[in-house]
Amino acid sequence: MSRKIGAIAERLGTKVRTLRLYEEQGLVHPRRTPGGARVYDEEDERRFAALLALARLGCSLETLADLAGIRPASRTGDEASHRVGEKLSAMDVELEERARGIERQRADIRRAQTFVQACHGCRKRPVRAVCDACEISRGFGDIGVLRVVWDEPARD
Repeated sequence: MSRKIGAIAERLGTKVRTLRLYEEQGLVHPRRTPGGARVYDEEDERRFAALLALARLGCSLETLADLAGIRPASRTGDEASHRVGEKLSAMDVELEERARGIERQRADIRRAQTFVQACHGCRKRPVRAVCDACEISRGFGDIGVLRVVWDEPARD
């Protein structure tokens, strides 16, 4: 069954341009009609979904292209399996590092949520000059995300 790229993009929650980029990078090779129109099938959609899932986790196009190119560049199944295994291990290490970073950021956000809840009901203007004098704001110093929320100090 033939599928249109717009419908695939919609089902996968992405843009047509993203899927075209994967094609341009040689990560997906749709068939063509005699008139030159691209024809996508279920396997193409599944490949797009797998690429998107990895990209959404932070895998670069270069990493995806490297992974996709291993089997075609290998002389034997043994060579391919070892190279794929090495690449997957490296990807797993990268994802584990990102996961730890995400967990640290989530913990920071939870601390920030607790902190800002203490400000519920405050009737004062939320500017640094006022908040710096408040007892509650003394605890925000080690909460990274609040550095983004807090307005910058006045500069001389």
